[in-house]
Amino acid sequence: MRWLRRHQLPVLVVLLVAVTWGALFIVYDYRSPVSQFLKGVGTIQLEGWSAYDLNDICIRLEAGNGTPPITAETADAVALQVYPGRYVREVLLVSFHNTCTGAAPRLAWAVSMSASSASGAPSPTGSVPRAVVILDAQTGQPITAHADRLLAAPSSGY
Repeated sequence: MRWLRRHQLPVLVVLLVAVTWGALFIVYDYRSPVSQFLKGVGTIQLEGWSAYDLNDICIRLEAGNGTPPITAETADAVALQVYPGRYVREVLLVSFHNTCTGAAPRLAWAVSMSASSASGAPSPTGSVPRAVVILDAQTGQPITAHADRLLAAPSSGY
């Protein structure tokens, strides 16, 4: 223990660096549960999509306020034009944030879709083919659309 008393400062510095590095890993690493929780705070859960999945494709959805001129039924119909033959699982009024460009938030309809009317047939990898279409709530025009590889590409190239 004499050795430890003589080297208290270097041991303290090493421990401080290790604790700081560990804390940074826990908060900033994408695999960390703490990081995933922090990214999901304040977001809207869309059926079939986690906040982390949406963040990977530059989408952040928060609670939307207002009465847009475009209805949920219209958003449903437009989404079916983007991905014809798919099943609409959920339509939500949201505040859409593009996390890659940092553009101003927009009031939008988020439409979650799957491959079939059932819960969807799992792919060989075990995941259910899914798609998400984000539509401007003021104009009804698609802002962005994304689908898993197993679904066809959007009909208009969004």
